[in-house]
Amino acid sequence: MVLLLVGAGCLATVPSASAERTQPVAVSVELTGTIDPATSAWVSEALEDAAERRAAVVILRLDTPGGLDASMRQIVRDVLVAPMPVIVYVAPEGARAASAGLFVTLAGDIAAMAPQTNIGAATPVSLGGGEQEEVLGRKVRNDAAAYVRALAEGRGRNADLAERMVRDAVSVSADRALQRGLVDVVAPTETALLEAVDGRGLTGPREGQRLRTGALTVERREMPLRYEVQQLLVNPSIAYLLLVGGLLLIALEVLSPGLVGPGLFGAVSLVLGLYGTAQLPVTAAGVVLLLLAVGFLAAETQIPSGGVLGTAGAAALVGAGLLLFDTDSDVFRVSVPVAAAIGVATAVLVLFAASKALAARAAPARGGLRDLVGATGTVRAPLDPIGQVYVDGALWRAVASDPGAPPPPGTRVEVARVDDLTLTVRPTTQRSSP
Repeated sequence: MVLLLVGAGCLATVPSASAERTQPVAVSVELTGTIDPATSAWVSEALEDAAERRAAVVILRLDTPGGLDASMRQIVRDVLVAPMPVIVYVAPEGARAASAGLFVTLAGDIAAMAPQTNIGAATPVSLGGGEQEEVLGRKVRNDAAAYVRALAEGRGRNADLAERMVRDAVSVSADRALQRGLVDVVAPTETALLEAVDGRGLTGPREGQRLRTGALTVERREMPLRYEVQQLLVNPSIAYLLLVGGLLLIALEVLSPGLVGPGLFGAVSLVLGLYGTAQLPVTAAGVVLLLLAVGFLAAETQIPSGGVLGTAGAAALVGAGLLLFDTDSDVFRVSVPVAAAIGVATAVLVLFAASKALAARAAPARGGLRDLVGATGTVRAPLDPIGQVYVDGALWRAVASDPGAPPPPGTRVEVARVDDLTLTVRPTTQRSSP
């Protein structure tokens, strides 16, 4: 009877579930933060899910300072080949579509912005110098300018303004972008946006189609935690911190075997740092400088260089942070203050450790049972006549200097003599608990 009732209930829910699947919706997908491999993978997954959901339209809520060229181009390709119209909406108020965000916005079937937002400043950035780097930078800018012009012309938008945003880093507000034909709509909310574009004809690959969005229900999709974590790991500053921290902790474990903790945490940190680094374009100069920095800092603790090796290691560490990643983006690189702070902090710690190591090496050698004479400890087992005392971090066999009045357990005693491995002790004026 129970099985029949459950089966009847399941059958009763099939029509409503089917109706829910066929109900037209507008899937609103969050795209915030830098454009990187994590956000690229998230957009691809979200568009695939929207296609399976048979969404009438996708709203890509964009707020980005820019990011990687390769990830941006992947998002643009996904938007262009999506089976449903895609509205790129720079929102909420105060958001921006800078650098790579300009290309993503122009790729949408509808380019929309919320009030008090801005778009532009899409000039690629090169970290190098010299004539060869200038030629390479010019090629990169020309390529980006041609790409953004093609996207704008394909949707009937202001290609000249879009190209100026690449070549001259021009940035405009939402109202200005609408007046100059760079975007199609300025709307304060997603509901107002859907009402504003209802009945609008599309251009480009969907030429001849008209949007029917007035009665759509908005279904919001936020970025899942796994993509947020990946986005954090591929941040150049975070990846650099994890790499440096992992290498230094492993170096500490090698120099002081048996600590275990630094080795374990260093290995985890290094693996996470390598994962983030593998998603980013890495330069050979940055890798070499990073390895040299670790080598110099480790050598400082073993060689009395007067701080020369430590200073060189800190300088190499800062240089590695600035040159390790070649992202062509001024917002997607290791922060200069972060690199400098890591270099200074590491140099201070290494020089402090080196000074302690050298001081210990210069101190007179200690060892042998004679060093126990005069040391103080605590009686642990009754000296009747042979007991135990705790001296210098170890338990020792001991006898009282006055066998007729042995000190009871808990008494502070002083070592008067050492015979083989047996200590002769006498009470001191101090007392302690057993």
